[in-house]
Amino acid sequence: MKVVDLKKLGRSLEIDQDYELKKIDAGSLIMIHLRNQSYPYEVHDSNEEIIIAFQGGFSIETKTESLIVPEGHMVTIPKGVEHRFGAESNAVVLVAFG
Repeated sequence: MKVVDLKKLGRSLEIDQDYELKKIDAGSLIMIHLRNQSYPYEVHDSNEEIIIAFQGGFSIETKTESLIVPEGHMVTIPKGVEHRFGAESNAVVLVAFG
């Protein structure tokens, strides 16, 4: 997994040039409000997942690592990786499956 600073990336782009963050085949974009609580592990066997910290920050945990994703950053979860939001997450996130 890798966290991307979307604010920094956006400021580095040429004016009015499209930049593809990630190609998504048939999928969906959802919004989730996270709060400080325990989250169960989940896994998506057929699709990777892109999570954007739209407002506030969150943590994401796998069985082997834990990452902090600050506001304005995104992380991609490969398909088949068991993961969950960290209990200290307090954010509104955009999640794309594809």
